[in-house]
Order: sequence, then structure tokens, then C-alpha cells
Amino acid sequence: MANFHTRLEQRIAQCGNPVCLGMDPVLKLIDPCCPQGSAEEKIKRFYSEILEEALRRGVTPAVVKPNSAYYECVSVQAMLVLQQLIADYRSAGIPVVLDAKRGDIGKSSAAYANAAYDVYGADAVTVSPWMGSDSVGPFIRENSENGAYVLLRTSNKGAHDFQDMTVVRSDDPRDNAQAFYSVADKIMEWDGSLGYLGAVVGATHPEELEQITAYTVAKKHEIPFLIPGVSIPGVPGGQGGDAKTVLTAIANGGGKRKFHVLNSSSGLNFAWQRSGKPENFAVDCIDALEKLAEACNF
Repeated sequence: MANFHTRLEQRIAQCGNPVCLGMDPVLKLIDPCCPQGSAEEKIKRFYSEILEEALRRGVTPAVVKPNSAYYECVSVQAMLVLQQLIADYRSAGIPVVLDAKRGDIGKSSAAYANAAYDVYGADAVTVSPWMGSDSVGPFIRENSENGAYVLLRTSNKGAHDFQDMTVVRSDDPRDNAQAFYSVADKIMEWDGSLGYLGAVVGATHPEELEQITAYTVAKKHEIPFLIPGVSIPGVPGGQGGDAKTVLTAIANGGGKRKFHVLNSSSGLNFAWQRSGKPENFAVDCIDALEKLAEACNF
């Protein structure tokens, strides 16, 4: 049985790209594409037709990443749609990362892990490290193919509130570092040689991405990154991180393993805004996915 790190490498090699398709339904942008039916039916049709188009053309993402909040805020029934979409994409051979950013402890954390892996059926889930090992630990399932991405260095405005704090790690001031490096240390420690944990690192600061890569490589524990905020040239959406720049930063940091994934959500989901033809949403989405894959030059 392959561990999560190896599964990522195998999947990226199979599909020929490291693209992560975010699946974040925004109803006001889905309505023009799927005008008939309930909100839940529109979401199901939208992502089902994108999957069908991807399979028809043989252009599939390495993984997909639905953000559970976008389904939870619609209805309980929409959460069942999410469960079905996860099953459909996995049946097509596409691993699913449930973006839920869980962060409880003990039995509660174990319950969240069971929900993500056993109820929703996801391959991996995003988690917060704030409450430490008893928060992340339940998401590490030995002798399984599941994985978890720990929030390491995010690109939101408020990230600096805590992630940039200086941590005094010894009497030598040269050992002092920003707090997110302590998170990197813990990810490597918790993962050990298991190959189950990855890290969420934003795309908008490639110099930090390079430094984090170099830091993990120096400790002989390269970890897979889930990199949100990747932009697609000429397509609306994204937070400004260029795919080539992101991958170059990883390479410059000494990264060797091809198990990192680059996420785009709105830039892929709603690429139809560029053509102005919502009826072509699935074609436009896969066209944009293909552009992003080409930009990665895999």
C-alpha cells in the first residue's frame, strides 16, 4: 500500500500535471451556467459536467479540493451533494482533498478525521496546527493511503498576526525564526518517515516558498505542498502567484520530489467569465486547466 506522498507522485506522473482544481461553488456564478433546478442540483450539475469534460478530453487535474464551507452554507442537502461529488471524482481516479481546516483535539479531532475520511470519503483533509499534536495526530492514519495538509504559511492578510512572530528557540539569537518555521519543524516531526503529512503554503511569496523548501530539504524531510492562489494568464481569478515562478522557487530551494500541487479555484471554476458564454462553462474550465498545466511545464 502506497503512502500519501507516494500516491501524490504517482498521480501527478499519471496525469502529467500538478494542478489542483478547487471546487468552491458560488451560486451567483453557477446560476448563469445551470439556470434550472434547485441550488443543490445546480452545484451537482456544474461539477459533474466539468468532470465529464475533463474525462472526455483526457485533461484531468492531479487532485481536486472542495472547500466544505461553500456546501455547508447552502444546505444540509448540499453536503450530501459534496459527498456524492467526492465519490464521483474518486471513481474517476482523481484524489480529493477536503478543505475543511479542522483543528480540534482528542476525541473531537478523531471524529472530524472519521467524518473526512469515512463519511465524506476524502483522500486528504486540511488541518490547523494551532492546538498541537493531539489536534493533528488523529488525521495521521498509519497503514492507510490517507493524508493531511497542515496550514504552514498562508497568504491571507491576517497571516502576519501570528505567523511572523519571532520564536526564541535557543540562547543563540541566530536560531530565532518566524513562527511558521516551528510549524514546519512539527510537521516533519509528526510525520516522521510515514509519508502522510503535507503543508499548505501560499503562492504569493515565492521567496518564502523557496526558503521553506530549503529548510525542509536541509533536514532531509521534503514535504508536499498544497499551494493555493495560483493564477492563470488571461483568466479571471487567482491571487497573483505565477505557476512557473512557484515551481522555480521549489526547485531553487532544492526540492526534488514531484508531489507538490498548485491550486486554482475561481480561475478554473469560472473561466467562462472570460468568454462571456456561461453555457460553455465546462469547456472553458478545462481549457483553463490545460493552460495552467502547460504553464507548469511538467
